[in-house]
Amino acid sequence: MHTVPTSCRERLQPRDFEFILTALTGRPQARPEDLAALFDDPGSLTAILDHDRLVKAVLELPFPLGISPQLYFYVLVRRSLKQAGIDDVEIADYVAATLAAHAAGSPLGSTRGRRPDTDFTYHIDFIEKLEGLGEYDRFFLEVQCGNHFLVLTGLFPRFLEQRADRRGAPGLRYYEGVARHAFLVASDHPLAAEFAVSGVYHRLAECFGETRRALNRMADEYLFLGS
Repeated sequence: MHTVPTSCRERLQPRDFEFILTALTGRPQARPEDLAALFDDPGSLTAILDHDRLVKAVLELPFPLGISPQLYFYVLVRRSLKQAGIDDVEIADYVAATLAAHAAGSPLGSTRGRRPDTDFTYHIDFIEKLEGLGEYDRFFLEVQCGNHFLVLTGLFPRFLEQRADRRGAPGLRYYEGVARHAFLVASDHPLAAEFAVSGVYHRLAECFGETRRALNRMADEYLFLGS
């Protein structure tokens, strides 16, 4: 069954709420039910996740294993996009969910120095897979393509640049265009409305360049993924 990771805020875990409470109240024994009403309200939850104390607490974690990838990436992505002038909660949530899904197969504490290699494919692989697919499967492949190159251009731009220099492969701007086009195509598909992602795909495509550069800065400043 195909799935689309669209939100980190909807997948926060009990340990995340405990961490949030400790960060905001300074009380290690604080209980999640103390702010249950605020956590249940989307607007209040957004404000809580934007709080400077929480951002500081996440940034100061020596290893982010005490919280979920969803909380970790949401806080980092939201902060980085806002600094880039992209104050769109849905885009931050989607991008963070995509990065969290990518990191799910590898403990976050071991991402330092990790680089893409054989697990990253070329655009031609996606084009070949599109041949003969029905509209249902084409939608999910476009989403996979957009997400794939969102991660690649956002977290590993130097890998793309070095591969272009060594092998004459397409450069960073080419794959940025690939991801933008994939999200635009997906945004017009009927399934995008069913998954309530049509608007966010379209807006993400429009600001993909700014988003990509914000992720590049985030990777350099916080993730230390290597050259």
